[in-house]
Amino acid sequence: MSNESVTGRGPGPYVIPIDYEALYSQAEPPEYRPFPIYGFFLASVAVQQTPMVVEPFGFTVPDRIRATQDVTYKRIDGHELDLDVFSPAESVSANPLIVLIHGGYWRTGDKGERIQLAVELADLGYTVASMNYRTSGIAPFPAAIEDIRDAILHLTEHAAEYAIDPSQMVIYGGSAGGHLSAFIGLAANTPDRSYVDGLDAGAIRGIITLYGMHDLTLPIQREHPFTEEFIGASWEDDPDTYVDASPVSHVDENDPPLLIIHGALDGSVSVQNSDSLVRHLDKAGVTYSYDRIEGWPHAMDFFSPIGERCLWHIHRFLLENMPSQKLAAQG
Repeated sequence: MSNESVTGRGPGPYVIPIDYEALYSQAEPPEYRPFPIYGFFLASVAVQQTPMVVEPFGFTVPDRIRATQDVTYKRIDGHELDLDVFSPAESVSANPLIVLIHGGYWRTGDKGERIQLAVELADLGYTVASMNYRTSGIAPFPAAIEDIRDAILHLTEHAAEYAIDPSQMVIYGGSAGGHLSAFIGLAANTPDRSYVDGLDAGAIRGIITLYGMHDLTLPIQREHPFTEEFIGASWEDDPDTYVDASPVSHVDENDPPLLIIHGALDGSVSVQNSDSLVRHLDKAGVTYSYDRIEGWPHAMDFFSPIGERCLWHIHRFLLENMPSQKLAAQG
């Protein structure tokens, strides 16, 4: 590996554009090379041999996308929770909904962090909504679940206003958002759970989870201080809540299909989480696609070629499970 950056560029990472038409027309996902250790990945980014595909310094919503931002969907305990909605400006009918949940290990993050991704999904003919929720420093589990539920209920109640078909939605998130998306999607049909009251489990056509915390009972996950903060108690004091807060605990044969993507080199959220989820899905006979990406770390979808690989999988998953009118017309 060269220790010099690409000629003509300053130090640090740089961003390359994606040819979406060419990407989505490929028969197979882009290939990649694994890194033997995390340090090699960092060095590759530093010398600009691994470019980014996500703009790190803000993203301007193009005119072709209609953006409705900072809509308050809930007020609770002095906190005002907002959401953003993005849809194709040319839409004349309702679109399937993609609920996009931000990460931040439950304790930080913001709905505005993945605007570029929201635009990429809206460009495929979907209405995309992202929301803020109470983080773990404000209120422990199940507060975030209740907030996302209430955001979804707000969106479905105002479906006509936001160009949403409330009978079709996919829940998508990464990291803590991966946990929350998998949890909402899998627990929506769990009986006797007030935190999902009002959700229409039949409307959830799929779950997309990237490097999420899917099994909080794993020693490597339950011993993480951020997990304890999210639960509001230690494993020793309240193991039942760790079980209930784990998406794997809500897997059953009636669950929607899942797309799971996780880097085997992830040092923030162990890939053991997704391996455990897959074992539970296999046991229940739930349909899923699992891309276990060897030699890549957390937030790998921000970088090429994994970012393109993830988008390829997402495009294929949506086409198979919840095609928009645009995707259906393209075949």
